[in-house]
Amino acid sequence: MDKIKSTSFQRLSTNIGIDIGGSLVKIVLVDDVAGVGHDEGSENTTKEGNSDQHPFEAYIRAQVPQAQEEVKLPAGWQARVIECGNTANMDSAQQKGAAALRVLVFPTSDLEQVIDKIVLSHGEVTQRTKIYIAATGGGAHKFQSKLADKLHVEMDMVNELKAVAGGWRFDVLQSGASNGKVEYPALICNVGTGVSLISVDEQGEFERVSGSGLGGATFWGLVKRLTKYTNFDSAVMAAHTSGDAGSADTLVGDIYGIETSKEIGMPPDLVAGFLGKLDSPNLSDADIVAALLRMITNNLGQLAVFQARLTGAQSVWFTGGFFQSGSANSQGAMGDASGIIQDAVARAVMFWSAGKVQSLFPQNTSILGALGAVIALDKE
Repeated sequence: MDKIKSTSFQRLSTNIGIDIGGSLVKIVLVDDVAGVGHDEGSENTTKEGNSDQHPFEAYIRAQVPQAQEEVKLPAGWQARVIECGNTANMDSAQQKGAAALRVLVFPTSDLEQVIDKIVLSHGEVTQRTKIYIAATGGGAHKFQSKLADKLHVEMDMVNELKAVAGGWRFDVLQSGASNGKVEYPALICNVGTGVSLISVDEQGEFERVSGSGLGGATFWGLVKRLTKYTNFDSAVMAAHTSGDAGSADTLVGDIYGIETSKEIGMPPDLVAGFLGKLDSPNLSDADIVAALLRMITNNLGQLAVFQARLTGAQSVWFTGGFFQSGSANSQGAMGDASGIIQDAVARAVMFWSAGKVQSLFPQNTSILGALGAVIALDKE
């Protein structure tokens, strides 16, 4: 088992973390920190407008200004500033290292264009301005040489599970999401392209206990293949407002009839076969998305509950890009895609556990990998 480091932002080796997944790039820039340290030869800086500022850092700051400036972002992009101001659940060292986080999230398919845009805007980036950043996610290995060759961005790689677990622990403590108390063993269900379940004990030791290939990529790939939707949030919102999953799923009532279903003690609206009526002629795209969402979230709930039973966890923390809404003002309410997905997962967990396992969602669920990567590279 590996172990999570406990840190304050005062001991960081770099102030930038990047998590490159199969679908989304998540970047966190830790700002307003006195004494942020950097590896020898690095030109990392935390000062706005510094003439020696590396073009990569300057680009992040331009897209995510601290002041309430309006920056027009491409479709599918999100930028926000997170104040780590809840110090009630932090020790004295963490309080001294409290900071603001500049967050930039965009599709992985746009990353090459971003690199080219930085080069075009700043000209040739020289070796002298090399910058060191913390990196995690499968895509970090894919883009490592390109970022190094074109921008002189050197990545210090962090194990993806370690990054998620470390980011999760910092987030739930600083945000107050756990009221300062976390029950151990804790179980994290991280849903991005695929699914990883991570068990964490009270000493910070963690291990991947299970996983699945049925995650965010499966849902979104099927949505794009089977419907007209090209925007994630729009698809989820349509499923919520006008979709009927029962029109696409084969239900117990379809097999036994309404009355017989009741006689045998099975709800007639219980799913017998996901997408079993996909060939129905009157299905709408919203119906299909609703059925796909139910299939994926039901599977997540079942997997999480079974692992909770095996590890002894009383609750499951759901994290990852699958819960990322494209809305800059997303609060996880039922009025946005993030809230709709969270509610669907919570209902699945409630069903499979008969109400015995609780579903929990960190405040900044989609950026925990990038945040945890920065934390993992603290100076001993």
